[in-house]
Amino acid sequence: MALVPRAAAAASDADPRRAQAERLAREGRCAAALDVFEELRAEHPDEGSLLLESARCEIQLHRYERAVETLREAKQRDPENGEIRLRLAIALYHLDDVEGAAGELDAAERRLGENDAELLLYRGLLLLERGDAASASTALERARALDPAVVEPVASYYAAVACVSLHDRACAEAHIARVLEQWPETGWAAQAEQLRARLASERLRRWARLEVGFEYDSNAVLQGNGTPLPTDISSQRDERGVWSLEAGSELFRGDRWSGGVLAAYNGSAYSHVTQFDSNYPTAAAWLDRRLDEATTVRAMLDSGFAWVDGDAFLWDYRASLSLLRSWDRFGFSELYTRFHRDDFFTQSDDVQGGNNGVGNRCTPFVEICGPPGLDERSARNRDGNGVVVGIHHTVKLPFDALLRAGYEYEHFSARGSEYSFDAYSVVAGVFLPLPYRFALDLNGDFTHRPFRHPSTFPNLPAPQQDIEYGLGTQDRLENYYEAGVRLERPIARHVSAAVAWRYERNRSNVDVFDYHREVIGVYLSVALGN
Repeated sequence: MALVPRAAAAASDADPRRAQAERLAREGRCAAALDVFEELRAEHPDEGSLLLESARCEIQLHRYERAVETLREAKQRDPENGEIRLRLAIALYHLDDVEGAAGELDAAERRLGENDAELLLYRGLLLLERGDAASASTALERARALDPAVVEPVASYYAAVACVSLHDRACAEAHIARVLEQWPETGWAAQAEQLRARLASERLRRWARLEVGFEYDSNAVLQGNGTPLPTDISSQRDERGVWSLEAGSELFRGDRWSGGVLAAYNGSAYSHVTQFDSNYPTAAAWLDRRLDEATTVRAMLDSGFAWVDGDAFLWDYRASLSLLRSWDRFGFSELYTRFHRDDFFTQSDDVQGGNNGVGNRCTPFVEICGPPGLDERSARNRDGNGVVVGIHHTVKLPFDALLRAGYEYEHFSARGSEYSFDAYSVVAGVFLPLPYRFALDLNGDFTHRPFRHPSTFPNLPAPQQDIEYGLGTQDRLENYYEAGVRLERPIARHVSAAVAWRYERNRSNVDVFDYHREVIGVYLSVALGN
């Protein structure tokens, strides 16, 4: 059965209004074209070809329900017309009638064949709806190869969507790049950018960073105010090589949960005081729970083991819980609490107790003696548990600068009385991008650390040989200050160089802990990751 009776077709074709309507449709002015088609249909009700032309414009204007009615009327007149079945499949697809669209598409394919680009485009879209991304990708690629002028950029965009579902990043990036390069500043390009951003956000993060440096330290042994150096150390100043390696990876990421692992290794090698050479590997694992688009809860476990001069020195382990919150233009905050435990493998020696009182001679054959009844080995035991609560906030400033500040409280209980304290710290810093790709980082912090007991170490003058020394009665008290400057610049891809200066001052009412130091260093770092 022919869709268009010949006499009616001839009558309509002779009407210049039809040529006008078809020209308007080609120019994308379908609203005006439909007005003309409706006039023609009223005058030539038996001419079925006008139904198909009207339906094309109704689909272009997103009047899908009206298009379905028009096409079903056309289908009754000519059920064997493949073009009508294809247009009906397209209209049903846009009305989310997947099954109806699939049936009409199959009927269209039997009449039009397998090499119609537009049919293959919608075959791919239907396969995507049904979750068959592999077959969808094949259909969309064929459609693009057959007639890109008809199906692009839609075919490339949805081919990228199929590749994302197949976890084929290279395939997805190739299709996205094509849309962005060939159809810039279009709605499809905007959607491709969003897909690329989603692809980046779903990518599991992996990174590694290596930094090596050389430092001069004015007080490498942290010699206290006026206290003598050990006999085997000739100077408190020294130079050292330092290195740090960090590597981490997200192991999984879902809509709400994500987690990963981290390993790090820090070390130092001194020029002269080699007994202070250190190695400190650490390992950590974290678990994130996203509460909303701006808020995440993070749990972390980490542990480290330190060697000094080749001997086991410290094993520490920590558990922390953080609340991370982004405030858009007001910055980023972290509220956290942390438990940590320190286990030291070296202990202080006990000092022989005197019997005759402060300033009097020690027991015969004893060179140094202190207060009787005090077990210095036990009192100076640094093993203990600590609890930390803090908040940090970072805010973005003009010109990509960053301002950061924070406060932290720590309660530490050591086995020995010497090292139990409370600490109150404030930190601040600013990151400043500079011309010629330089970046300046300034930081400082202050810690007020009152200890809960008097010190077991004597103050100046230093203990005299064969004379019993006394101890102060005030609780140990320290105020720690630190300031630092780091200037960094990339020198090659993934490689940057830096120079830094750091000053530390620990003011203590116990001379052995009262020190200051300056550290000047040069560093080279390599960073990889996504």
